[in-house]
Amino acid sequence: MRKWFWLLLYVLLAGVMFMYRYELLEWTDSHQSIPMLIIIAMLFALVPVIPYKFVIAALGYSYGTTMAAWVSWSGTTLAALLVYAGARYVFRAQARSYLDRIRGLNRFTSWMEAHPFMGVMTLRLLPVVPQTAVNIYAGITYTPFWTFMIATAIGKMPAIFVFAYAGAQASESIWLSLLVLGIYLLFMTVILLVFRFRSRKKA
Repeated sequence: MRKWFWLLLYVLLAGVMFMYRYELLEWTDSHQSIPMLIIIAMLFALVPVIPYKFVIAALGYSYGTTMAAWVSWSGTTLAALLVYAGARYVFRAQARSYLDRIRGLNRFTSWMEAHPFMGVMTLRLLPVVPQTAVNIYAGITYTPFWTFMIATAIGKMPAIFVFAYAGAQASESIWLSLLVLGIYLLFMTVILLVFRFRSRKKA
């Protein structure tokens, strides 16, 4: 019964966030209450009705690199903690049973549990991996809490800083903003290719 309650609560939150997503973004443009901005950033990370990188860039455009990066990092880290806790303490038994039936993931799950810090860090840095999936996956595998939190806090920093900086620069030079994003995407592509090459080499 408790599981259905939390699932229903999340669905309701997702519906409200979806209906008022643009109003919430507009609200961040005219309010500078850091606690409230962190809560809004957390909600957008918890319920990804808008790509979170867009939220970071919007905050950067309104508040500058430093404040946008700090607010976004705090919000998304809190959201990661909530999803991790939900997956670990509410849905772990059922989710783990389902996960163990997927043959293709057994080897990766074993590696993840043997190298939890490196596993979470790697998944955080790969731009093609949904961050919510990382939170859930870490929660249902045997990833220690502090290992998950430290790897998450560190792994999220590069992308958040880049998009906050790009958003801050958009008001002065859209071309500089696009250049920063292009360099970041190129760098992440190289990391992804290296990761795939090493994975195939170990196979």
